[in-house]
Amino acid sequence: MSNDYYKTLGLSRGADKKEIQKAYRELARKYHPDMNPDDASAKSKFQEVQHAYDVLSDETKRSQYDQFGEGFENMAQGGGGNPFAGADLESLFGGGGGGFEQFFNTGRRPQSPRPTKGQSLEDKLEIPFATAVIGGKASVDTVGANGNTSAVQVTIPAGIESGQKIRLKGKGYPGNNGGPNGDILLTIKVAPHPDYRRNGNDLELTMPLTLAEALQGTELDIPTPYSAITLKIPAGTPSGKRFRVKQHGVTHKTGKGNLFVITQIYLPDEPPAELVEQIAALQQANPRTQINW
Repeated sequence: MSNDYYKTLGLSRGADKKEIQKAYRELARKYHPDMNPDDASAKSKFQEVQHAYDVLSDETKRSQYDQFGEGFENMAQGGGGNPFAGADLESLFGGGGGGFEQFFNTGRRPQSPRPTKGQSLEDKLEIPFATAVIGGKASVDTVGANGNTSAVQVTIPAGIESGQKIRLKGKGYPGNNGGPNGDILLTIKVAPHPDYRRNGNDLELTMPLTLAEALQGTELDIPTPYSAITLKIPAGTPSGKRFRVKQHGVTHKTGKGNLFVITQIYLPDEPPAELVEQIAALQQANPRTQINW
């Protein structure tokens, strides 16, 4: 054979349809006259590539070519053929020259870069116990793409817990090519309280009592997240007694939790011997009789 169509497309004889099409597209782009306006040989090479593709992309023509060589065209007529044969850039790639650029994702008029969202930032924010209970405001310092530090105000919802996250939309790095800014994602850590504890939406407070207060009864002023209250302790209150104060716990979506005040009796460091003898003389029933395994 005077002309090997497989070599023209840079293929082996076992090439499949996808390989043939891929090779043709690459060579068509490379040798197309519009891409090589001052190269006369490019036009000739382009025509060779088109003719080789016309034959190898058609199963009937390819079979005849493999059997008889280049002379098969004088022995039989095949249908189909190269759908791009004899086409210029406009007809080959969709008109106006722009289709050629889109087809190969290249060309003399590159498309504008697509807008992309800016990078998001992750940070941690520790808030006071009281802010987590009733909500409030906080401030977090962020570092922008230019390295400058700025303070961002954060609204803290009531009832938030450690580990939960707050997203600040549009407060991250600027977007690219007109895209939206990124976000800031804050992981919340609630600072502990020296006296109060949280149990779901309820608060707990251990309240110390003197022995006299527990025996005689008293009234206690209790500070809460919303106001100070007065709690009446009846005479004979034991240690560990729980008093519930409604609607003085954690604020949440449907209301407020409760506050539980738990008594803890403190004995004097050095009680008088006479007092101890008097208490022992009371002959109290053994409080441990109910304990068993």
